[in-house]
Amino acid sequence: MKRKLVTLMALLAGLALAQTTDPTSDDHKVTVKIPSVLQLDLNATDYLFNFSDASLDGTETVDVDGTPYTKASWAAYENFLNTASGTLDFAPTSLTGTGGADYGTVTVLTNRAQWTVKIDSIDGTLTLGNGRVKVFAEYVSGKGASWTTVPTTIGAPLTLFNAGSGGQGKSVYKLYYLFTMDINDDIPLSGINEYITINLLLTSP
Repeated sequence: MKRKLVTLMALLAGLALAQTTDPTSDDHKVTVKIPSVLQLDLNATDYLFNFSDASLDGTETVDVDGTPYTKASWAAYENFLNTASGTLDFAPTSLTGTGGADYGTVTVLTNRAQWTVKIDSIDGTLTLGNGRVKVFAEYVSGKGASWTTVPTTIGAPLTLFNAGSGGQGKSVYKLYYLFTMDINDDIPLSGINEYITINLLLTSP
């Protein structure tokens, strides 16, 4: 009986010792998850060249890289037909989505050092040819630089602006389009009412 009691007491003492013994070290993890950010946004949804618009008087202009271009309107087109002997570039009559601005605002938000914004593809073909459309990207703030030193005929692919290094953060560019009229254009009696869709793409190596 005494032997069993001693054994039981020893067992209880061992359990008590095991329960009160604290570890002297432990470990845990610090986990870091950072997504790759590569975002492109253009607020303009439509650059409208409306040469039948009678609400303008033909003197309205848009300044593109220091050069004023007359907005497309009936008055401006009539004046062109009366005086022109060659070609003339016109600014859009209006833009949708820009809050009244005569240009689209392109915003790039990224944590990548190198990136490029280009015209990736063009859906559709204009009767007078897609070569009548010109584009100009103007640097506003942030990183990178424009590849269009002058209004440039659209194409696909066509680099508009890019950052070769240190491109992280927010970058803003103004995006302008012009349309070239030719005095020798033979417009059908039904007129022309059509559009093309220009797809921009932001890429990073």
